[in-house]
Amino acid sequence: MNAGYFYGGLFCILYMLGVGYFGGIKKTPWLIKIVKLKLGKNMTDETAAKICLYFGGIVGAVGIFLFIRGASIV
Repeated sequence: MNAGYFYGGLFCILYMLGVGYFGGIKKTPWLIKIVKLKLGKNMTDETAAKICLYFGGIVGAVGIFLFIRGASIV
């Protein structure tokens, strides 16, 4: 069970790096297109990039908590 926290935190951090970097910082067209498709077609590219950064930050914070929780119990 403790390994689940550890791996969950690790994958959350990987998600944060992927979405935060490719969507928010680098602003790759394919990820921005997916975000706009899922959330609304009238959205600007800048708004989609901000959403990527926000969700990357939230999931990253959860990932750090899970990673520390899993590592401290083991």
